[in-house]
Amino acid sequence: MEQERTDRRVRRTRARLRQALTQLLLEKEIRSITVRELTDRADVNRGTFYAHYRDIYDLLEQTENELFGELRAMLDAYTPQHLRRDTLPILRDVFRFVHRNQALCRVFLGRQEADRFFQRLNGLIFQKCREEWSGIYPLRGEMEQDYALEFVVAGIVGMVRTWSLRGFRESPEAMAQLAKELILSGLTGPAAGEG
Repeated sequence: MEQERTDRRVRRTRARLRQALTQLLLEKEIRSITVRELTDRADVNRGTFYAHYRDIYDLLEQTENELFGELRAMLDAYTPQHLRRDTLPILRDVFRFVHRNQALCRVFLGRQEADRFFQRLNGLIFQKCREEWSGIYPLRGEMEQDYALEFVVAGIVGMVRTWSLRGFRESPEAMAQLAKELILSGLTGPAAGEG
């Protein structure tokens, strides 16, 4: 019982620090943020901060790792059988996930490391597609499959980037539906010049 209470307190403290960092990063560069400023915003003392993190960069890195861990767990819940029936549920979950974490996505987009963040996102989705989703669409060979995977993954990640830059105006559900339509028309429609 005591351990559970401690774990909840630790999660709450980390969440407050993560939220404070996100707010500050929307206002200024990371190199301009002090630990005192961060802990004041989070209403946490400096000793508590240092019990969890080496510095602000460590907090940011762990925040990004936690974000990708959550995304990976969500993607892992889908099997090829789920996706053969319908890709809309996973697309909906991906866009809802991004929407729930939109402040962090804006932070990562606004940083110099935005390309690294999106490369990591691209890599995670590509790996999942390569490992478990191949064979869902009727593709003729390995070369075609490689290009199709790249097409789908780059398209979804590009949609996430543009959606974020546009301020998340559309609903996650609308984005998922659009992604599904674009994927299906690209993978099952006639090739260029046919028709």
